[in-house]
Amino acid sequence: MNNKKKVRGAGMGVGYVSVMIVFASICLTIFAVLSLRAAGSNDAFNERSGEFLRQYYAADSKAKQILAQLDECAKTAVASDFFEESFELAAGEIDGVTTSMTRGGCKAVYSVEINDRQKLSVEVTFKNNGKYEITRWQSKSISSNDDDSHINVWDGTF
Repeated sequence: MNNKKKVRGAGMGVGYVSVMIVFASICLTIFAVLSLRAAGSNDAFNERSGEFLRQYYAADSKAKQILAQLDECAKTAVASDFFEESFELAAGEIDGVTTSMTRGGCKAVYSVEINDRQKLSVEVTFKNNGKYEITRWQSKSISSNDDDSHINVWDGTF
């Protein structure tokens, strides 16, 4: 009779290695899916950003065209004896431009729509000598209803 006992080693079994390989495969699959989603999100953001830039520069170009028209009005008004009146009369013919007299010249204010949510707001001061200074050239949001954005705060009275 053979009384020899089979001695098993205390090493890792095949089951443990299989579980680790399955776990590693699942982790790599999750990381691959997450990286694909991140790449898709970046691509969508870049597309939206590019569209906004196209809209902004189109509005910027239109605002510069209006500024060039106002500059021509100022050059014409310098030749007359009454700069402010001549400038306001000439600038009043340009759509969307409002003018007001200031000390030593006129101020012209206009805005150009960038998209349905934003506009480019421009304010230019023209001096009596025909030179101008841009005092505001910024994009602003267009609020559809100002009453909804107002927060009622108690003023301390009863």
